[in-house]
Amino acid sequence: MLVDRYDDRYDEGDAMKHRSRDRAGLTAVTALCAVATMVVQIPVAAADSPAGAREYRVQGTPVQGSGSGAGAPSLRPGRTYADSLGPGEKRFYGVDLDAKSTAYVSAVAAPRPGAGVVSYRDGVTVTLKNPAGGVCGTVPRRIETKGVAYPLADYVTRQTGSGSVASCRTAGRYLVTVERQAGSADPDSWPLELRLMVEPPVKGGSTGPAPEGSWHAKPPQPPSGGPRPRQGGRGFSDAPLVSTGVWQDDFEPGETHFYRVPVDWGQQISAIAELPADAADKSTRPLGQAVAMRAYNPARGLAKRGTALAQEGERPRTEVSTAPAAYGNRYAKSDYSVRAMSLTGGYYLAVTLNPPNVEPHLDGTVPVTLRVRVAGQARGGPAYDGNAVKAGFGLTDDEKREARKAASPLEPEPMGRPGAEDRDTLQAVAYTSFGTGSLLLVGLGVWILTARRRTAAEGLRGEPEAADAATGQHRYGPPPAW
Repeated sequence: MLVDRYDDRYDEGDAMKHRSRDRAGLTAVTALCAVATMVVQIPVAAADSPAGAREYRVQGTPVQGSGSGAGAPSLRPGRTYADSLGPGEKRFYGVDLDAKSTAYVSAVAAPRPGAGVVSYRDGVTVTLKNPAGGVCGTVPRRIETKGVAYPLADYVTRQTGSGSVASCRTAGRYLVTVERQAGSADPDSWPLELRLMVEPPVKGGSTGPAPEGSWHAKPPQPPSGGPRPRQGGRGFSDAPLVSTGVWQDDFEPGETHFYRVPVDWGQQISAIAELPADAADKSTRPLGQAVAMRAYNPARGLAKRGTALAQEGERPRTEVSTAPAAYGNRYAKSDYSVRAMSLTGGYYLAVTLNPPNVEPHLDGTVPVTLRVRVAGQARGGPAYDGNAVKAGFGLTDDEKREARKAASPLEPEPMGRPGAEDRDTLQAVAYTSFGTGSLLLVGLGVWILTARRRTAAEGLRGEPEAADAATGQHRYGPPPAW
């Protein structure tokens, strides 16, 4: 065998000497490969994070709710208002409604991040009363985890279709109250954001019952792959658009970031928020509850709470999966998570990093990955008797295109070209790889040339190297068994 002939030409000392040279050459090439890897994977230094967690950003016209219905300020459709609410306070606001439209009055109460809140003792209750003083709807929202302060958001609604309270279908002045529980552990006033949205009536009445059972199937699987950076908003008003894809954002413990997702009729959201891989070994400890997520509909009504999914050895993550959007869902004999999916437009994902769970385990700013899938083909919806998009319901033409694109399988751009936001990164990697590859080729060439010269010199001292039996060509360099 050729290996035997190679070994027979040298004594044991020479063989050990040349094997040492071969190992040295191989070590040099391996070192160059390590350098190449280090060059490509050198992280870019992140910009300095702001001191402390970002607070919820209230945007709207200043308004001061009254202490009774007599002097309640009026809220106008399509406008957002800003107020504040102290422990035990109750504020009144007026809304003028017709006898045909569906109305949604939302309230967002935002304790500061890190506030000393107590679960089931800190919260707000929003109530809507008709002109005669009867209750049309009421919704309480409470802090769910001790020591975790996050924006509390939901709405009360006035429906005009079948099944709604007859006394709440009349035209007139309705009263909205927002009340904060007394005895709060947090003495500060909470910023309060209010919004009235009026949905136009549907031509010809209701569009039918809810598609019962369609939301009980296994939720669509969110996409895998590497993330793209996307900084979340500080509230509903400045939430950036995200759709099907993988996104990453940096959080300070206690922060809540908002993202807007376009959803058309027949579509649903499936999303996962997860912590870095280095937190995987702590996922079954308190860190497993460190990230929370909630979905809200276009009228800012709570559509779904997240569910923690972390198992032993997995990175901590929380999932939200909604029912498909259908007009008839508002009449569903089911829980809020189905009835809230009765609108189209910009839905919202609110992701919170819980400080009591995170700070003992992860230091400083924490990168959170958000995996989003908008599933389902867009369907035709009801014919509104009015401009629903202008009223804040439905999607613009651009948003509809984005929603259709989001429901399609994830594919690269034609001809495999990267998107514009990725080109700079890929170009830098290409330049680095080119330079590193050249370095590797030079190093490998030097090593082979040295090996050939050594073989030639040894051939002058001993027998010529045997030719390959198959090709008749002489072999150079390291033995075939290398």
